Amino acid sequence: MKKPLFLGFLLFACRTVFADVALVADGRPVSEIVIPGDAVPSVKTAAAELQRHIESMSGARLPIVSAASPDVKNQIYVGGSAVTEKLGVSTGDLKYDGFKIVAEKNHVILAGKDVSHFANSFSKFKDVARANRQNAWETYTGHKWRFPPIVEFRDFNEECGFHAGDATGTLYAAYELLGQLGMRWYMPVADIGAVIPKLKDITIRDQSITREPQFPVRIMGDSGIGTYKEEFLWYKSMGVGSAWIMPAYHSLSGPTKIEPEKQPQEYYGMVGGKIDYQSPRLTNERLRADTIEYLEWVDKGFPGIGYTCIGQPDGWSTLDSTDAAAGWNKAAERGSDGAFSDYYWDFVLDVRKRYLQRHPDRKFTVFAYSSTQRVPTNIDKVPDDVSVVFCQNARSWMLPNRVLENRNEWLAKMSNKDQLLVWEYYTLHAQKYNFPPIPVLFTKYLKQSFDGLYDKSAGVLVEVGWTSPEVRERDKLVLSRPGISHLLLYLHNRLCWDRNLDMHAVLEEYYSLFYGPAREEMKEFFEFAESVWNRPEPREISANGGFLKPADVDRYFDILARAKAKAGDTVYRKRIELIAAEMEPLKLLFDKLKRSGPSLQIRTTNEKPAIDGDLDKPFWRAAANTFLPLRPMSGKAPASVGTSASFRWANDNSALFIAVECMEPHMDKIREQCKDPDSKGIFSDDTVEVRLETPAGIRPLIVVNPAGAILDECVTGDAGALPGFYKVGAASVKKLADRWTVELRVDAKPISGVRPVPFYPWGVNIGRQRMAGNAPEHYILSPGGSSFKDPKYMANIFVRK
Repeated sequence: MKKPLFLGFLLFACRTVFADVALVADGRPVSEIVIPGDAVPSVKTAAAELQRHIESMSGARLPIVSAASPDVKNQIYVGGSAVTEKLGVSTGDLKYDGFKIVAEKNHVILAGKDVSHFANSFSKFKDVARANRQNAWETYTGHKWRFPPIVEFRDFNEECGFHAGDATGTLYAAYELLGQLGMRWYMPVADIGAVIPKLKDITIRDQSITREPQFPVRIMGDSGIGTYKEEFLWYKSMGVGSAWIMPAYHSLSGPTKIEPEKQPQEYYGMVGGKIDYQSPRLTNERLRADTIEYLEWVDKGFPGIGYTCIGQPDGWSTLDSTDAAAGWNKAAERGSDGAFSDYYWDFVLDVRKRYLQRHPDRKFTVFAYSSTQRVPTNIDKVPDDVSVVFCQNARSWMLPNRVLENRNEWLAKMSNKDQLLVWEYYTLHAQKYNFPPIPVLFTKYLKQSFDGLYDKSAGVLVEVGWTSPEVRERDKLVLSRPGISHLLLYLHNRLCWDRNLDMHAVLEEYYSLFYGPAREEMKEFFEFAESVWNRPEPREISANGGFLKPADVDRYFDILARAKAKAGDTVYRKRIELIAAEMEPLKLLFDKLKRSGPSLQIRTTNEKPAIDGDLDKPFWRAAANTFLPLRPMSGKAPASVGTSASFRWANDNSALFIAVECMEPHMDKIREQCKDPDSKGIFSDDTVEVRLETPAGIRPLIVVNPAGAILDECVTGDAGALPGFYKVGAASVKKLADRWTVELRVDAKPISGVRPVPFYPWGVNIGRQRMAGNAPEHYILSPGGSSFKDPKYMANIFVRK
């Protein structure tokens, strides 16, 4: 019998020949599902999943009972119990959250390690509403410290009653049994994501198998994957979970990130003569002592977790000037990925030592992330009680990079396999990345990454891509673009359980089962997608180049068109159509990159400033912030009438902030006759005119005069793409003795304004019409002769994550 290709768990089999066990005969149930009376939620879910999928296959609904019925011949025992122990099946010898399947005589036993980590360790705050959690934490600790995001609470599914990270061995066993029957769950999309065979008779072959994961920790999340039951169970069907909790979060943000201006200012470094709240001063004794107190509160608040996380803050990129002068910044010697390693580990080792004096049995997790990715020079080996959370991007291993070298450097200084936990970023399709919708697939490098981790790592935590709240509620799905994201995630999870996975066989089965008559076309599609992704060019797409070429887009859609034609009016076509629909924006991609204006990188901000026209506030005048000069359409502009503009992008992707400063030696002569909103008369005044184009092709126009009158509308060429109305989010004008200023908040959502990045930049042009001189004068950010209104002359603005 051919070995089933499902979760692909490591197999150890001791076979004694018994009769196969019948579950369904001629479409009628001939068995029942038995669960313990005190079954935990994941075991109850395992029984329910068996019941619903067997019914989908055969039409027969097996009853779920708490004890075997004397008049039912065959039983499926789900979950370990006294009955299964009596039948000779124990879970006590299982490694991690593995499972056993035994089928013999008249019964099938599915039993695994089941541990409800979330219920056991997070119950104190589990039922506190998310909006109230910070206040509850402050009340509990007596400090204005950040609630510790040890796990994503939204990865808990209320309907099922357990968390994606829980150990659910029995549930894995249920999905393995369904896999033996031919079920495959490739994608978390209702009606089209699973392959469900139609069977009149269902019989389980006699067997006695034990299957265990390669790693104790196999997490996917950071996006709320417990929100929708079907999606949540898709992750669990692939063996997602963990045998124990290894927290990996930015714990140093705990005492430093909530209202930093009200925290002890000695926590923070001085950079350029000013306090920098993004720069923790790790040499400060009070920060060290308070971090220890914070971590003690975390351990008390979340009991039963064996690890304490000493995690650097997110977004940390600068060092206190005094500490840098003392030699702690090692960028010159060790590069950007090792610049702060010694500095961070000096802090880590001291906090660890002092913590162990109070709690001698603790273990610790520590980040190797960004400027601390490299091994520090101030350790000979990683202490046995410390595990390093190494942040990597295996998706880019085809490029010249040092990530794998850095990872191996850490492994050389470790003495046990649980000292490395990998934090991985596979999918670029999260809302915050706004990456062009192409399949990200790299089977060779994926296998290479795993081959370097088997027997050397505690596992992998994958940060998956998620979509916007309104889209997720519409589709009942958190995963962004499941059509082009699912395959890599599926293969990843297979490798978490099977080091000997035959990738070729798995893919061949996938093409056949999931695409039917279009298998060859879809095989061509994914193999082409992998060849495109594996090109040794930057993972960027811009007017100056990158790995994706215009001809690739044509070929993608040509293959998909041929596949749809071959599939006919079937579920196979619906799967292909989903992929094509997700990739549709690619057709506009290269047109948007044809703008002839300059490419301008702008800064991000967590602040939400008052829009009052004051451009002298720190939000606009911080040392690192810049104003870009506008150039005259003809002639040379005198300095006295210089015009400049600046931009900020909100980190939460909610808005673009724009400031324009118009120097004016004759403020008494400015023309500001228009007072009415949306009046065309404004074009006769002194004005600032802002033209934008979002990646969706929507083009807002905002015109402001010194009197504060505003004309705001969309001038999108395609009337079908116009919003019902357009109003700039907020606008303000301020007049001073020698200038007038305009400050705007352009809300992103009403204009489909996703984050501007190099491959999906926003088009922008800003013009100033000056009427206070002897003749009208015009100054433009991106000059295009007399074609200020033509989008092709716009500048491209973008941010980098």
